[in-house]
Amino acid sequence: MAAKPKLNLNALVAAPTNPDDLLLTPTPAAPAVQPEPEAVASTSQKIRFTNTLPADIFQQLHQLSFWSREDMSAILEAALTEYFALRPDSQKELPHKEKVKRKLL
Repeated sequence: MAAKPKLNLNALVAAPTNPDDLLLTPTPAAPAVQPEPEAVASTSQKIRFTNTLPADIFQQLHQLSFWSREDMSAILEAALTEYFALRPDSQKELPHKEKVKRKLL
């Protein structure tokens, strides 16, 4: 079992007390954490994307969101879930080449 990296608590305790030093001294950047492939496919994770709708449908979405007190994203998710249930092709896995093309990997 690999040991966890230790935190450098001494650097925090012996930190400079001058506010300029605190604000202007560069700190080492933390390494970027890459999500695991399973996390991308998770249903709990939300992904922001941009799309277009006809103006009247967009207005209806806002109206329903207001009167039902639901988020527009919740309305769209429910509508798409119901639509996908009627469309068996939505359950077919994409070929690897197409996943790469659509940046789903």
